[in-house]
Amino acid sequence: MDEAERVSYRGGGVSIVDDCVGSLAESDVTERLRSFVNTNDERRRMCVVLLASGGHFAGTVFNGKSVVAHKTFHRYVVRAKAGKKQSTKDASGGSIHSAGASLRRYNELALKKDIQELLASWKPYFDGASCVFVHAPSSSRQLLFNGGKPYFSSQNCAVRNVPFTIRRPTFKESQRIYNQLTQVAYVAEEIFVNPPEEEAKANIVEHTHTEDSGEISRQDEPGETSTTSIILEEPNVIEEDLGDVVTGTSTLLHEAAKSGDCERVGKLLEEGMDPCAKDERGRTPYMLANDKEVRNTFRRFMALNLEKWNWHDAKVPSPLTKEMEESQAAKQAEKDAKQKARAKEMKKQRKAREKKAQAEAEKAEKEKPISKVEEVRRAMAAEREKRAAAAERRMAALNIQSSSTTAPSSS
Repeated sequence: MDEAERVSYRGGGVSIVDDCVGSLAESDVTERLRSFVNTNDERRRMCVVLLASGGHFAGTVFNGKSVVAHKTFHRYVVRAKAGKKQSTKDASGGSIHSAGASLRRYNELALKKDIQELLASWKPYFDGASCVFVHAPSSSRQLLFNGGKPYFSSQNCAVRNVPFTIRRPTFKESQRIYNQLTQVAYVAEEIFVNPPEEEAKANIVEHTHTEDSGEISRQDEPGETSTTSIILEEPNVIEEDLGDVVTGTSTLLHEAAKSGDCERVGKLLEEGMDPCAKDERGRTPYMLANDKEVRNTFRRFMALNLEKWNWHDAKVPSPLTKEMEESQAAKQAEKDAKQKARAKEMKKQRKAREKKAQAEAEKAEKEKPISKVEEVRRAMAAEREKRAAAAERRMAALNIQSSSTTAPSSS
């Protein structure tokens, strides 16, 4: 197709519309397809698939059904159960300085360098390719593009995004993507109207055309070697059961149960609102109750009014009596008491372990062999204490002597 042409769908068929001459005839479209299939231009047969996501990269060059080149990379860039790259977390603020964070930052730069070197070495493939299919969501896009400009040569090829979800980028996944991109399926359903006395029947005819790098399977010409896979299913009888059609409407009890209003639900049930009523999707009010207390309200009312409604149709599982609630409360209280006692015991054991570890550490410190430097330091400290004590005794003796000499002179 040229740039001035486009594809349109009219009347269940496909046609090519030229902006200058209008719609093309069916014979012209067929002739163009034949010329495209029989072309010997190798550039139309080459295609490149690039997949990048979560630290994984897979690149494959296809030429028809054969693989010309392929390469995969994997780097640890996403912390387990975190869901984001390290650069994304750093951009949100609060940079982390752990060893794992530093390793992830380094791997991101290394992965980007490896991919750019590979794309540069594949320049001849990009120059000879007709199309490049890319899948690089969110932050992985910077591995293949610098803003809006790709790192690879894209002057002679069209760059297209993969239009469906892919799995982890691997060589096998790139092959699956390529096979799915180069396969065209056309499904036509024809329904025949039979006389009233016969049952309705439908014939489903499926034509599958496989296009592997420009080769389209067809069965129009008797001399062609390729084949068209046609699957014709036997007529199936369509049975209509009008009894299962849901024609209900939503009631006030539906709205109260969905909103979680226990008091309103109880009041509407006391007023005689039907709990078996179904809404447009065939759901009863009990089926819309997301809150446990609202469901218990239905069950309490059922225990008091077993014969009033068909509770099986209302989808209420069982009645809830006062004795059952008391028994459940007693079991819950017993369970809470056991959990509290267990937590208290675990706290006591933890403190005992900490005290034991502290005593062992002190004992090990005392029994630890003393080095020569430590012995010299302790000896010097003991000597300083002795000298200080001797100085204090001399000072005390001088004070006593001075006081004794002053007393006779004064007399």
